[in-house]
Amino acid sequence: MSKKLMLILSAATLLAAPAAQALTDREHLFKWCTRDSSVAAGRCIGYLLAAEDALAADSIEGVRACLPRDITLQQQHKIVVDWLTANPDATAGTALGLVARAYAQHYPCNR
Repeated sequence: MSKKLMLILSAATLLAAPAAQALTDREHLFKWCTRDSSVAAGRCIGYLLAAEDALAADSIEGVRACLPRDITLQQQHKIVVDWLTANPDATAGTALGLVARAYAQHYPCNR
């Protein structure tokens, strides 16, 4: 399945989520990226791909990362889960900001 199709499916999942649950915090991101559920996985993938796309053009919450063009979704997932596990006190900012920080640790921009 292509990244674009996965993003579209993930976006549909995000839009169907209850409004009372803000999709921006670390707790939700970690659960979605580690839970064995297709709905949770879709939400996680949505954040990974959204951060990848946003970082290709700009920073997220002041964080820049330069991911290689050939990075796989599995690699992105491992980077984020490993970073969240190693940084349990990292709670400031949005879920997209946390993903950006995880990516930046592995792929800082040399600009």
